[in-house]
Amino acid sequence: MGKWTDMLHEVQAMNDAVTAGCVSAQKLPSRIPSPLQEYAEGRLEGQAGPAWLDGQGIDQACRAVHILGGLMTYGSAQRAAEMTEDMWDEAGRTGWPVVRDGEDAIREIISTQLLSAIKKNGHPSPRNAFGMLYGWLFASKLSKDPGPIRDIVRDVIVDNVPLVPGQMLLGKQITTPRFASITSIAKAEHLHSKTLTKILELAGVINETEPLKGAPNVVADYAKAKPLIERAKHATPVTRVPDMLSASRPLVAALIELGQLRRIQDHDELKSKVGKAIDGRSIDEVLKFIEGRFEVLDVIPVGHVHLAKAAEKTRVTLLAILELLFGQHLKNVYRLKDHHGFEAVMVSPTEIMKCIEDPPDNASDEIRFWMG
Repeated sequence: MGKWTDMLHEVQAMNDAVTAGCVSAQKLPSRIPSPLQEYAEGRLEGQAGPAWLDGQGIDQACRAVHILGGLMTYGSAQRAAEMTEDMWDEAGRTGWPVVRDGEDAIREIISTQLLSAIKKNGHPSPRNAFGMLYGWLFASKLSKDPGPIRDIVRDVIVDNVPLVPGQMLLGKQITTPRFASITSIAKAEHLHSKTLTKILELAGVINETEPLKGAPNVVADYAKAKPLIERAKHATPVTRVPDMLSASRPLVAALIELGQLRRIQDHDELKSKVGKAIDGRSIDEVLKFIEGRFEVLDVIPVGHVHLAKAAEKTRVTLLAILELLFGQHLKNVYRLKDHHGFEAVMVSPTEIMKCIEDPPDNASDEIRFWMG
């Protein structure tokens, strides 16, 4: 006979408690395995599944299905901590068809959820729209990488919600958000909000006919505003351009008409000094062209003259001569040493007339007008 021990006494004493704690399998409700459970089991056995799910960890994949399904089934007010086992099972069944179809289907559901919340509340709050999904992905400290669903949610937010330039969003800094308030854009770009508002009005990025509630409340498309802002930063008053290029006012006007000098805003009716200003980068481009294309001489060959004199001698407009110059159809152009800008440029009236008489194939109507 075996030795009787205290341990065996304890086990015998627990018999009634164990019996009471055990629940017969017949008393549990029968449940058909969900598609998510079948996927997880198959994956553990080495079977291939939907590409988007197979491209991440199995825990990431299952969590994404459950959380998204929970949002879809129970709404944004439902807390994950209050979900029961039955609720999680239902969430998995709801989320599966969407997540199974991959990124585009997930993006559509998330976008719809956000836009519905905006329509209902008038305020694009991801926290209110995404509920438990927001709570999971926006947690200050995630114990595990949530996987690619975080990138999808971030992209949807960037596409629909005004953000502050430089704002951290789901672990990534959003340098240039799609939408932002006039105030936040102006601060990021070091511009006065009134100046920025005028620039965006002129460009049609914001509607000047609608009453503005103030820069903090006016939202602009940052992607459209960015290139306009860059041009505004380089705005140069037209009155300064002749000195910068060592050119006459008529020559500057011809460069603007030709498109070699670009205005900050190319509108039919320019409504501000900012709009009439010249993009300083185009001034630099013109100077670079002049200084890099033509040979520098101490003494200019006989017959060569300044552009204005060439226009006088040939009776051809400065616009036509500049088109030939920038089109590189004039081959015998020189720069006078120790002179700046157009003051240094010397051309041959004879060569100009030869080009007018036999214009290049891509010559404009301005040049062809002077033929014959």
